[in-house]
Amino acid sequence: MHVSPVVRRLFRRLGPAENAARVDVSRSNNDANHTHSNMLAHRTLPCGALGPRRPLGARSARSMIGRASLKEVESITQQGTARKQNEDRCAVVEGIAGGVTMAAVFDGHGGYATAEWLAENFSKYVEKFWGASSSPMAATTEAFLAADRKILAPKKGFLGMVGERGIGGSKCGATGAVALLHQDAAGALYLLAANAGDARVLLVGKKGSTQMTVDHVPDSEDERKRIENQNPNPNMPLVRYVGGTWRVGGLLALSRAFGDAYMKGTGQFEGIQAGSDNYSSGFGVVADPDVTNVLLTKDDAWIVVASDGLFENEVRGGGGGLSNDEVAELLNKNKNKSCKELGAMLCEAAEQAGSTDDITVVVAKL
Repeated sequence: MHVSPVVRRLFRRLGPAENAARVDVSRSNNDANHTHSNMLAHRTLPCGALGPRRPLGARSARSMIGRASLKEVESITQQGTARKQNEDRCAVVEGIAGGVTMAAVFDGHGGYATAEWLAENFSKYVEKFWGASSSPMAATTEAFLAADRKILAPKKGFLGMVGERGIGGSKCGATGAVALLHQDAAGALYLLAANAGDARVLLVGKKGSTQMTVDHVPDSEDERKRIENQNPNPNMPLVRYVGGTWRVGGLLALSRAFGDAYMKGTGQFEGIQAGSDNYSSGFGVVADPDVTNVLLTKDDAWIVVASDGLFENEVRGGGGGLSNDEVAELLNKNKNKSCKELGAMLCEAAEQAGSTDDITVVVAKL
């Protein structure tokens, strides 16, 4: 398999000194690692390394039963040609709430700290809320919101009074796309997809692709209306066309994301001068996800979770990339290749199509 020169190995933690395009891969095969009983073991496969198992607390009687495993899963991440560092992160975690498998991509902006924190910690929030709820969709929404509250929490002590909120600072944030494979009490297999921002989850089969997530961008009319309905100063729109694309507050080309404390109200006028523009309640950026839960069928073959760098995005200034149908076409034409090979092929195809952004893809075979 030919891999372009920009595809090189990426370790899980990427420090500020990273200066080359790099790739990272993690895998889980349906082998002996899956044959253990339904004991509550939590296994993390985070972009390049297999993490240790760790025991969890007792499972709620209302949580998912059975063990939802994938035949194969690989993650690959590639630094964008126009980026100084790769700010994407990803994680694959098995055994959440007794049997849920998570594949997630977090696309950072303003630094990678928020995305890295999510890759390391988001599964814990899924575990907490899925284990205590009979509704996977409601539990996932709570996981998103609780994780965002933690990211935004002020530091303790004196720094909490004078310093910036937010992991990585007030201008650090991340989008998130999460795929959760789970079974119901009868053993039926479901895919729950949730996102905040413009990273995507695709369900791919013989007939093409289905986008399971919603792109949360300010040029979406629904998102624009949601934001402007909260605007305390109608004479100054919150969504403005700046730098060739629509932006919330004229700054952020996303309408939902984790972090970004300077775009979210705190009562402390963070990110703006107090009283100068009547935006002390925030700009309308939220981490509230769209959530979809579908029953999988024998026609479903792959789950793809990817940052927006994989996809065509010329209208919003993100350069070229692939359409959802082109992703499905590539997978279906190369169905005998491994997920590792498919992930590399997707990254290379997106780059050749003009993507200059960081590209992170998790390819999972059902």
